[in-house]
Amino acid sequence: MVKKISDYKYERVDLKKAAEYYDGAIAKVKNAKSAKELADIREDVNAYFVKFVTQINLAMIRHSLDVKDEFYSAEQDYYDENLPALSAKSTEFNRALMSSPYADGLSDIINSIIVDNIKANLRVMDERIVDDCIEENKLITEYDKLLASLTYPWKGKNVTLSQMHGFCKDADRAVRKEAFSVIGETLATVGDKLDDIYDRMVKVRDSMAKKMGFKNFVEMGDLRIGHIGYGRNDIAVFRESVLRDVVPALTKLKSELSVRLGLDKVHLYDNDNYIPGGNIDPQGNAEQLFAAAQEIYDDMDSKLGAFFRDMCSAQAIDYVAREGKMGGGYAEMLFDFSQPFIFANFNGTMDDVGVLTHEFGHAYAFSRAAANNVDIDLFVGGMETAETHSMSMEALCNSYNRYFYGDRAVEATYQQIFDAFNFLPYGVTVDYFQQLVYENPDLTPKGRRELWLKLESEFRPYVDMCDIPFINVGGRWQYQKHIYESPFYYIDYCLSTCLALQFGELAAVDFKDALKRYLNLVEAGGTKSIVDLAHEAGLKSPFDDGALKEVCKKIEKHLTALQEEIK
Repeated sequence: MVKKISDYKYERVDLKKAAEYYDGAIAKVKNAKSAKELADIREDVNAYFVKFVTQINLAMIRHSLDVKDEFYSAEQDYYDENLPALSAKSTEFNRALMSSPYADGLSDIINSIIVDNIKANLRVMDERIVDDCIEENKLITEYDKLLASLTYPWKGKNVTLSQMHGFCKDADRAVRKEAFSVIGETLATVGDKLDDIYDRMVKVRDSMAKKMGFKNFVEMGDLRIGHIGYGRNDIAVFRESVLRDVVPALTKLKSELSVRLGLDKVHLYDNDNYIPGGNIDPQGNAEQLFAAAQEIYDDMDSKLGAFFRDMCSAQAIDYVAREGKMGGGYAEMLFDFSQPFIFANFNGTMDDVGVLTHEFGHAYAFSRAAANNVDIDLFVGGMETAETHSMSMEALCNSYNRYFYGDRAVEATYQQIFDAFNFLPYGVTVDYFQQLVYENPDLTPKGRRELWLKLESEFRPYVDMCDIPFINVGGRWQYQKHIYESPFYYIDYCLSTCLALQFGELAAVDFKDALKRYLNLVEAGGTKSIVDLAHEAGLKSPFDDGALKEVCKKIEKHLTALQEEIK
């Protein structure tokens, strides 16, 4: 009998007790007589804290399901205020570990990526910035609550941002324009608050970076999000590849698409539309989509099918958009119960299929890492690896689009591939915007918006945003939650998209082979670098010379063939 998520008992983590445990572990490290002893102490610490992380994640999940719930709102506030001090204790433990005369032998016993992560963590966290981290957490919660509290007037009702995103993809161009306008007008009413929150975020992150010895928050942000083994120079190479190879290809594809759609030019409210007469929406209600997903995963692989069935039985996919629920979507892991959880907001569009494929890819990878006892400090890897698990699952599921879209499956495949390809310039814009903001922390709110518009014109020259309020003055980035909550995370979506597009092209030729490569990649979890995982799967790494050039040629050819089939 699978236990339901709602039945899990929550108990507040005693952070004082946890800090005392760290003190005891630090004392043991200082008395250790071998690298093996150090590794054993570290393993005991991780086993102890798995229970703590589980309860913290459970509180976060329940808070995100209803930000108006006073109990879990208070719990979130408690963790926001007290976790930074525990993080400082963790850093103290890691410092003791790496200061041991036997530390050099750790890489012979545990995965060297773990050691690299520990060294990175030591550079980005200690007691000097505890107060800054507390303030940062509070600002993130303040931003979340502000966005979650907003409702958008639509046809006599007040709806959520997630629901508005559905209207933004309506078949009727006038409806799409109106939806974007309502979003812009509503956000404009809290524009000053959004500016103020972000301004304080930038200042506190810049402060913590300088206290930790960095020139600015950029390098610190990369290390903190887990960019190990590559840095800004590599990301710049990838960004230039997008500008050199992807942007011209997309400009051409968008121009041709505009002719088919009968558009004068691509406005913001046209950018996510790919099919004459309107985008393809999945067939059926939520229950029917879940049934279709079950059929798909059963046919793909028995393990995938069994896992999806267990997720549904545990009611571990919350998909209903409702007032008070945070926007967006995520997958999280309740480690102590070996139970993943998927948070989503269905809106009746292809986004719903995205949740049942993208977030499912995350959740399945969590389950395999847990089953394979992958070290918790590696688990599913850095964000770029984790997003490869999810985005590649989306690409693989194109082969099953008939289950979701019926006789319009080819159009849906065309739409999904085009949409993924279309994402790359936006994704690097988000990342580059953050880099330039943190390199120039004294930019005013007006300066940041002007910077956004400049980057949009460079990386998405085919999109016109001049007739959407708030967006037309550079406000689009302010409801991109990653910019506020997870600095420098967004580039990981881009790196993983490079791999996911390749998996999709392989699947179009030989699905079984592509699936086998994908499942092998997932089984490795975070035990290898993204470059090694890509090469072992027979793919180009995002940092390989010509990786995007080759992908662009294949995507253009595939989209052209699909377009001919649609005719």
